[in-house]
Amino acid sequence: MYGLEEKRKQVLDFIEGVSDQEALKKPEEDRWSILEVLEHLYLMEQLVVYQINKAIKNGDQQQAKLKPLNRTTNRDYKVEAPEAVQPKGEFQSLDDARDGLAKTREATLFLIHNKDEETLQNRVFPHPAFGEMNLEQWIEFIGWHELRHLDQMKEVKESI
Repeated sequence: MYGLEEKRKQVLDFIEGVSDQEALKKPEEDRWSILEVLEHLYLMEQLVVYQINKAIKNGDQQQAKLKPLNRTTNRDYKVEAPEAVQPKGEFQSLDDARDGLAKTREATLFLIHNKDEETLQNRVFPHPAFGEMNLEQWIEFIGWHELRHLDQMKEVKESI
């Protein structure tokens, strides 16, 4: 659904080849470790689920132009992560990360299960780079966002 599972599988497959020691290492002081990137993905999906739920309950009917979500993976364009989705050291191991990511994915799938397309297409909230996106776009964005950070994790692994 929305390519979420295929994209998540790529992330999980990648971390199978990473040790907890590697996952904790930062390539530079001001850059995230692999574990911090995974925590960011967890926090981001958690926030998106919260915002989708809020938009379904309280949102006005609105339309949003479709955005080129596949461009999310272009790492030449940098966006500073909002404070709410910056890692805080919640994960101490890859097992913690897997558990957290499984919980947020379960929450995402539970939230969108049996939601009609009209609701998902006619409620919006803003994205820092793309502007107003409807809920379907937000759901799809989760996967593209994970692929963006998969590339980042690969860069981190190469540099440590």
